Amino acid sequence: MGFLDRLSSPETAGVQRGIRQAQSLLHEDRPQEAETLIRQVIDVADKALGPAHQLAATARVVLATVLFALGRYEEAETEAHDLAAHRAQRPDDHLALAALALCALAVREQGDPAEALRRQDELLPFYERIHAPEHPLTLKLRADRAHTLNRLERYEEAATECRALLALAAASKEPTAGALARKAEDGLAAARAGQSVSEDA
Repeated sequence: MGFLDRLSSPETAGVQRGIRQAQSLLHEDRPQEAETLIRQVIDVADKALGPAHQLAATARVVLATVLFALGRYEEAETEAHDLAAHRAQRPDDHLALAALALCALAVREQGDPAEALRRQDELLPFYERIHAPEHPLTLKLRADRAHTLNRLERYEEAATECRALLALAAASKEPTAGALARKAEDGLAAARAGQSVSEDA
């Protein structure tokens, strides 16, 4: 099967549809169902398209995201790390970046926010260069980083970042602006609460 045939094959369309359905299940807070489906999608993608195919890799990012949503952080980190390692030789690979960002979150949730922040700080310049500074994915990384700063009790820095993100969300016409604003508002509230506790102590 040639490259163009692979792009238009029924398997490709089925994998794309399965990925979308798994993402929808995740957004509907049905991660167990999403996991069952995305594992089936990965099996089909690996056999029909090959593990290195973009869609097979995308499905694995979705699986890592689902595992994270289920609170299985070590599994999520392993899945995301393996994918990033396999795509490390591809310059400016978006899926590798997404996997590495998820790894940082999984590390944070396993109790090491300092290491998570180090990884997020390393990733941010790549996101800004590859996606652009105000791209929704870059802003999401910044919002995740702000929450990591709160975990480290660096509340003033977290609050400053969240205020900047709220301003960007207010000016944005992206469909993800609302979610970004909510994440920034949550981060700002946590930072203010942390600052109050610190001042009272």
